[in-house]
Amino acid sequence: MLETDDYAVSAGEGSLAVASKGSSEVINVRVSRRVLWIGSDAYPLQNIARAQARKITPPRGTPVRDYIKAVFGWLILGIILSAILGVAAHSGALAALVWVIVVALLVWRTIQLVRKLNLDNTYYALIIETAGNPNTALVSRDAGVVSELVQEIMAAIDNPSAEFSQNVTNYHLGDKITQYGNSNIGKIAS
Repeated sequence: MLETDDYAVSAGEGSLAVASKGSSEVINVRVSRRVLWIGSDAYPLQNIARAQARKITPPRGTPVRDYIKAVFGWLILGIILSAILGVAAHSGALAALVWVIVVALLVWRTIQLVRKLNLDNTYYALIIETAGNPNTALVSRDAGVVSELVQEIMAAIDNPSAEFSQNVTNYHLGDKITQYGNSNIGKIAS
């Protein structure tokens, strides 16, 4: 599982909403007999108007904002619990235990924040535009792979005999909402 921040990328017809956890799978991207196959999705080459690579970078403010909320919440909870337990037990031992737990939670949350800020959470989306709306076809961590796929797809459009096949790690970064016209087929949660 990958840990990323909350953000969304919309590409018209299909929408990719990135949640806090994601997974990946290796899919085959190929052009065979004038059809682009991305996993089990097929795009006839004559229907492709444009292919592009788009950089997806999560906002850095989300984990910091979540961290600040958690710190204030735990501090307030610590103050309330230590006051209640200190008065009820007539001793400071339980209140001290509450503060040890609060400090441990703050250290744990700080370590999580540092790890999130140090991770390279940059992804690259391959977006295919057809006569309809654009569609996010795959998401990779490797910019070179996505750029190469764009070039190979465009070369295959110009050359009817062109064929290629490549395995790519595709990242599923959260909920995918797909809507066709007025018909919403629903949310596919990951």
